[in-house]
This record gives sequence, C-alpha cells and structure tokens, in this order.
Amino acid sequence: MNNNINRNYSLRKAESGDERLLFNWTNDPIVRSASFENKIIDFNSHQRWFKKKINDQNVLIFIFEGKNIELGMVRFEKKKNHILLNYSLASNARGKKLASIMLKMSVNKIRNSWKNLDIFAYTLPENIPSNRALLGAGFSLDVSTKNKNLYIC
Repeated sequence: MNNNINRNYSLRKAESGDERLLFNWTNDPIVRSASFENKIIDFNSHQRWFKKKINDQNVLIFIFEGKNIELGMVRFEKKKNHILLNYSLASNARGKKLASIMLKMSVNKIRNSWKNLDIFAYTLPENIPSNRALLGAGFSLDVSTKNKNLYIC
C-alpha cells in the first residue's frame, strides 16, 4: 500500500468514550440494512454489549481516523481457530474507497497481535460495496450462498 496513503489515516484502539459514536454508527440506516440483523439497537443493549466487548481480551476494536475525524470501526473477535471481522464506515466516509484502506491497515495491525489465524468476514451477497472492499483488502471469497458470503484472509 502506498505509504503516503498510510500517513493520511490512522487506527486507534477504541475507548469507553467511543460508546456513543459506535452506537450511532451501528444504527445508521445503511449499516442496519447491510447487517444480518437489521433491527435498530436500543441504547441499553448497546451499552451492555459495548462494555462486554471493550473489556474482552479476545476482542479488539479499532477506530479508523483521517485528519482527526473518525471515519470507521473495525472489530476483531478471536475465536478458537479463526478471527471474526466486523466493520463499518461512517456515512461521511462512504463512496471514497476508504473501506479497503481501513481493512488493510487493521489486518496488518491484528497480525502483529494474533498471528497464524485466518480472518473470517461474512457479508450479505447483495452488499456489493462490502464485498468489493474485502476483495480490495486482500480477502478471498471462500463460500457464497444465497444468504451470505464468507471471505477469508
């Protein structure tokens, strides 16, 4: 990846102060429509979920930033024999080919912490932007059904 691009963007570990930001992003109508579970998430449920995830040693959440503006989130969950990836972009970051950049940076970062595990990412087949972003970040389509795609890196 072009080092000039890398200098324009950064990843930081999510903090407790990011709870509201992630809540707002997860309830964005486009994010909900591209999710396997598309119901709006209530704040109390999100608070419980966030507290559990932010304190779990097998979960790493990164905030993707450019010029001190939050642009997206990447979450990795370490399972027994793989890592599960979840990510989303802020509405102001969509359509700018930033998802692939964010994913490449975060995969490089996670490989420093959790080596030798495949990273799995699931998408809806009709979620063309996410499918393209994963391919652009070096993931390969492993399984495709009418209900979901599995990408592996």
